[in-house]
Amino acid sequence: MGSKPTASLQLPPLARKSTAQLKANAKRLGIPPELYAKQLVEDALALEREAEGMTFAQIMAPVRQAAGAVDEGEILKLVEKARTDHHQRAVRKRTR
Repeated sequence: MGSKPTASLQLPPLARKSTAQLKANAKRLGIPPELYAKQLVEDALALEREAEGMTFAQIMAPVRQAAGAVDEGEILKLVEKARTDHHQRAVRKRTR
């Protein structure tokens, strides 16, 4: 299997709070902050590509279905867990 071409991009500095959060999230996932930032960008771009062809109702359908009678706090916990699980799977996939 051939490797994909890559390109580097220099980003402007982040606010201290954002940098601290990025580092804390990366540490929680057990990966370097640079890899976590790269994954965030790649995930956001992939999500954007996927969402471009969907209506808002289609995008929200899984949330509405999963929410049922769940309160907002529980929804936030579910979203954070899903986000963490997704990032862990993506990082494992890329580091193999």
